[in-house]
Amino acid sequence: MILTVPDVGLAAQLVGWGLRVNKRPALEPGYRDLVRRYLEEPLFRETVRELARGLGLIVLDVSEHGVALGPAEGSVFALRPSDFRKVERAEERLLDGLVQLGIAVTVFPRARDLDEEATLARPPISVQDVEDLLRGLCMRAHDAQKEKPDPTASEEEQGMIEAWRIFKRRQPTADTKDGRRAPGTTLRIIEENLDRLCELGCFVRNQRSDTANYQATWRYQVLCRELAASAAFVRVRRAQKNAQEGDA
Repeated sequence: MILTVPDVGLAAQLVGWGLRVNKRPALEPGYRDLVRRYLEEPLFRETVRELARGLGLIVLDVSEHGVALGPAEGSVFALRPSDFRKVERAEERLLDGLVQLGIAVTVFPRARDLDEEATLARPPISVQDVEDLLRGLCMRAHDAQKEKPDPTASEEEQGMIEAWRIFKRRQPTADTKDGRRAPGTTLRIIEENLDRLCELGCFVRNQRSDTANYQATWRYQVLCRELAASAAFVRVRRAQKNAQEGDA
C-alpha cells in the first residue's frame, strides 16, 4: 500500500486530534475514523508516529478513547511549571511537583495498578484523599529525616526533602468569608492542581453537594505509565508502602 499526500494530511489531522485533549472519538466521527485507520493500517500508523516525532511529540497510545501524546525532550509542546499554575515563588513550584506525585499515587496506590489496562476506570479521588496521603507521608518523612539525616543526598533527593518540609509547614485549610479554601493552604493547592488537570483532559470533576470527586481519564492513566519511571514517583510510592507496612 502506498500513502498519498492526502493520506499524510489525514495522519497530521490525527496528531491534531491528539492535541485537542478534551475531544473523544465517540463524539467526533472524523476522529473515530482516523483512529480506526491507525489501528488497522501499519503504514498509516507509522506515518502518524513519524509526523508526531517530527513535531517533538511521542505517540504513547491510541485506542477507541483517543490519541495520547507526550512531549519529547526539549519539545515546544512540553508544559513548563510556569505554564501549569501561575505562581512566582520556587516554593510553590516545589509544592506543585509534590502534589502531582501525590495525585498519581492516590490514583494508583499499588504498583500493580499501573499494569492494568488504561481503559479500566480507576476509583475517583477527592482533594481530601490527596491531602491525607501527603500529610501522613510528610510527617513520616520528617521523623525519618530527624533520625537519619543524609548530608550526601542527591540534588533530586534534597528537592524532595525540601518539598516535604514546605508541605508540613502549610496549613491544610483556613476560613474565608466566602467559604472557599484559602489561597496558599494545601487543600487549595491540591484543588487547583486537580482543576488544572481537568483542563488538560486528565480528570473529570463531578460535584456532589459540597464535595467534588475527580475521575481520572484514560489519557491520564496512559501518561502515568511514563511518570512511574521517575525516581521521585518511586520515592513517594516507597514512602507510602513503608507507611502501610508500619500501620499493619
